Amino acid sequence: MKVVARIQLVISLAGSPVGSVVTIHGHDHRFGEDYEVEAFLPHDLPDEVALPDAVWMAVAEAMTELGRLDAAARLVPNPQLLARIATRREAVGTSALEGTYANLTDVFAAEVLPLEEQITDVPPNVREVMNYTRAADLACQWVESRPITIGLLSTLQQELVRGTDGDGLEAGRIRETQVFVGARNRRITGARFVPPPPGDPLRAMLERWLTWLVDPKVAERQQLLARAAMAHYQFETIHPFTDGNGRLGRLVLLLQLLVEGALRAPVLSLSAWLKDHATEYRDHLLRVSQTGEWAPWVQFFAEAVRVQARDGHDRIMRLLELRDELGKAVRHALPRARLAVEIVDDLIAFPIISVSSATKRHGRTNQANRIAIGQLVERGVLEPFGTRSYDRLYWNPRVFHIVED
Repeated sequence: MKVVARIQLVISLAGSPVGSVVTIHGHDHRFGEDYEVEAFLPHDLPDEVALPDAVWMAVAEAMTELGRLDAAARLVPNPQLLARIATRREAVGTSALEGTYANLTDVFAAEVLPLEEQITDVPPNVREVMNYTRAADLACQWVESRPITIGLLSTLQQELVRGTDGDGLEAGRIRETQVFVGARNRRITGARFVPPPPGDPLRAMLERWLTWLVDPKVAERQQLLARAAMAHYQFETIHPFTDGNGRLGRLVLLLQLLVEGALRAPVLSLSAWLKDHATEYRDHLLRVSQTGEWAPWVQFFAEAVRVQARDGHDRIMRLLELRDELGKAVRHALPRARLAVEIVDDLIAFPIISVSSATKRHGRTNQANRIAIGQLVERGVLEPFGTRSYDRLYWNPRVFHIVED
């Protein structure tokens, strides 16, 4: 960032109605030099904010689409089948926003492999995306019966950075070092944004944020999506961990919708849209700090929810149509092949399988699953995937045509 632009940014943050700046000093070990820079300390979130009618209209439209998405997920006895697809789409999208790219097919294929092969044979970028899926699965199970806590956030952050450059002594702990937002190869003085310094005040900020997040009085005064947008801004601005704050903050958005009953299963994936609007996304968050104006950010967030909820609804309906089509065909061709039917019914959630993974999921013997998969290959429901010879992988590409569309 050029010096003039940095000065203008600091001036705008210094005049912010929702925070203050403080000058901090430290040593940047990457360049072997001391630094002096201004960090932004956000004020606590207000219990409610006034928003114009246009924003409330955007929020109402987003909630309508969210309701349609939730209703679609309930069309199957086990909505977690649909949630599994959405979670992995979100894993790919939210990781891409942070600069880690992987194909959805590679993620599903890697999950079929035994754990020891995931460690040795799966590329680091795919393993990092898989960290998110494990964290999301854990988080969604947690909030079924327990509230969001700092302990949960710490556990999720540790899982997100496991085996990555962000893994280390501070993984799973509120940070004790200064971080900055911007290109990693640049000096801190050229950072796009410098979050609060570490220490007791940082922990206190996070604790007050969490209190606000679960406060029923705040929920009575402010609509859910507006609160979710505000909470996301605050979490990203506090930046409580050394790494993984973006992915964790977007996961918390989903958890809020689950905890408050807007969704009964995690079938919403926002990050693909946010990735396509990454510059606007980051600019909106920064502008809240600069201006204290919530309306543009809330409206932007509501648009993300509206578009992605509608997309998710349409995707679910197409997946269910495919599931019904394949199921009818297999039941007609193989009326007594109960195991083959079970495999087909789960293909929308497990579109890449092996004999061993099918055995683990559906039971029976390896031989029974091998026969069932062979029957499905003969009828074109499954095709060989990849070049693996031992415990070969099979897939249904039509599922991916829908999921990746």
